[in-house]
Amino acid sequence: MRFSQMAVIGPLDEHDKRPTLMIRLADIQEKLFLAESHVRLYEACSKISSMSNFNPFVSLSDKRHPIHDSFSWCKLIHQREQKGDVSFVPLNVFAVPFKQDFRNSIDLGYWFLTRNHEYNSLYGYKRKDIRWIAEVEDMCGLYVLGKMIGTVGVRFWVNILSRTVYSRDNMRLEPNMEGKVLILPPYAVEEYVNDIPAFRTAILEEAANHPSFRANFDQKKEKLEETEFFVGQRMELLDNAYSNQMHVARIQQIKGRRWRVKIQQEDCPTDLDNMLNESQTAKDGEFWVDEESVFVFPVGFAAINGYNIVAQDEYLKHTEKIRDAIKAQQRPAYDPEDIQEIRREAIPVNHWSMIEEGQKFEFLDPLDAKQNELTVATVRKVCTTHGYIIVSADGAEEETVPIHLMSGFIFPVGYAEKYGMTLKKPSNFRGRFAWNKYLAQEAAVCIPEELTKPMPIQDRLEQFEIGAYLEAADMNDNRSILPARIASIHGFSEICNFKLQRPNVE
Repeated sequence: MRFSQMAVIGPLDEHDKRPTLMIRLADIQEKLFLAESHVRLYEACSKISSMSNFNPFVSLSDKRHPIHDSFSWCKLIHQREQKGDVSFVPLNVFAVPFKQDFRNSIDLGYWFLTRNHEYNSLYGYKRKDIRWIAEVEDMCGLYVLGKMIGTVGVRFWVNILSRTVYSRDNMRLEPNMEGKVLILPPYAVEEYVNDIPAFRTAILEEAANHPSFRANFDQKKEKLEETEFFVGQRMELLDNAYSNQMHVARIQQIKGRRWRVKIQQEDCPTDLDNMLNESQTAKDGEFWVDEESVFVFPVGFAAINGYNIVAQDEYLKHTEKIRDAIKAQQRPAYDPEDIQEIRREAIPVNHWSMIEEGQKFEFLDPLDAKQNELTVATVRKVCTTHGYIIVSADGAEEETVPIHLMSGFIFPVGYAEKYGMTLKKPSNFRGRFAWNKYLAQEAAVCIPEELTKPMPIQDRLEQFEIGAYLEAADMNDNRSILPARIASIHGFSEICNFKLQRPNVE
């Protein structure tokens, strides 16, 4: 230290604000005549902070640009590591959030290959693909805490879908890298310094028999952005201001399972400037939907099921031909730009035959801005398209919604009471609401429970802990994916390059 010509005191990094004396390594190296590898070994073995590194996400696509001002989980993840008072919803309890299923891909104790960044400066301008083996010590959603094998305290957090994470046997050279993949441990491994070949051989032999990523993990990552859909494809979109009508809309942008869709003037016979659903019609509109959203329907849905759609005459004639062909059990003539099918959960034929007009149920209206209560609703029509019904809240019969039975918005009678939720009663019911009285008053029956989405198994439900963190899409402002916490349980953004909005509270 006494040889240093330049030293400063400041925070260690953006996450560790403790005052730290920092000395330029070049000065130490020059005055003590040390090789760079020895300096880095000293640096690794005398690390000031015991906190693990938080490795940035590296996109699988070179076409992706970093998103600035996106919320980072770094602070909360480090808080979990230090205090243990932060929890995250496990990856394997979610429905599939990507085009590929990565649930159960990895677990605690698994070994995996990861980029060893310590060698970056050693090779200078040469781009070498150098990796080492790490063990999973903790998991927070898609993030894992890896510990470099053979080291005492070289730990780091990394997203498993980052480009720098590989299955144990993946030796394919990264694009723009030179030579071949090299397996080299960090400088902090004493055995590595003493006997390079023996140490590497021993670790690689042990790794061959150690649990690791599933065999198809790397192939799934490569296919993460593959999709059967394309920009410009058209669909039928439920109006988010007037649910009793649809429009022709087109995909403007695709990010994973999410689409940015827009109603365009060329597809609409009326002036878009006079419509209230601005997010779906504005020039720079940001209406994002999941590819299985309750807002999207295949081309021809309205014609087949007699639902109101605002469209050009040419489109109406086109979908009428589709309707007639299906009715005649013939193959319909779709245009190449038509979305012909939206994936939905299958309903057995014997269950589908139980649905009838007039049946009552509890409904979570997907167009409700608050999304904090269920409402009494009725099946107004059973659609020709398998699995779909047209519903409306009792007392608002004109505000219909076409929806799939397995959408997750339809609940059996008594659900709100069972799970402590608010149930909005119909305007024509006086006094304290009771289902048995209302069914008798309306001479109606309730929807069979078999026709509602089944409850998850108890083991899965128990992993949704009160206070646990996750990323959630905002139903009211679907441009946003937000960091969120589970506030109560009533039954049941980075990978796709989507900005994770910062919360409005500290």
